[in-house]
Amino acid sequence: MESPHIIILKSASQGSAIPATELRDALFRLDHMLADLVEDLQIPFRGPCVGLRQAPEQHLLAVARHRWSQEDCRWGVAICSQHPRYDLRAEWTLATVSRERLPLVVKALPAFFSGYASAAAQGIEPTRPSLSRLKSLAELFAH
Repeated sequence: MESPHIIILKSASQGSAIPATELRDALFRLDHMLADLVEDLQIPFRGPCVGLRQAPEQHLLAVARHRWSQEDCRWGVAICSQHPRYDLRAEWTLATVSRERLPLVVKALPAFFSGYASAAAQGIEPTRPSLSRLKSLAELFAH
């Protein structure tokens, strides 16, 4: 049986109306879960764009070793801005995006999980538990 926060996010990604407070809580929990998986895998990934209407390509979901401050540099998933000169810059965690961007992030989760599972499968031995968990998330969000 899957965690309740994953079920909430899956439902929301498929168009179900979920209150923003529940979505943020579910994204907060997902962010913590993904932090462990991503730290174990350490495979960078540029996922789907989650930019607003005026600049849809400006922001994307990305897995990397993000620098949040001088002292805080760790692997994780973040909403990043893309800049040709500065590459990726982590701007928000999954749960701290604006209310306008929140539905975009939730709707991007199926593509994110599918793409990241494929990218991770290319570089990790198939029996790794973190890869198995990532694949199960991708499969869940795909259906």
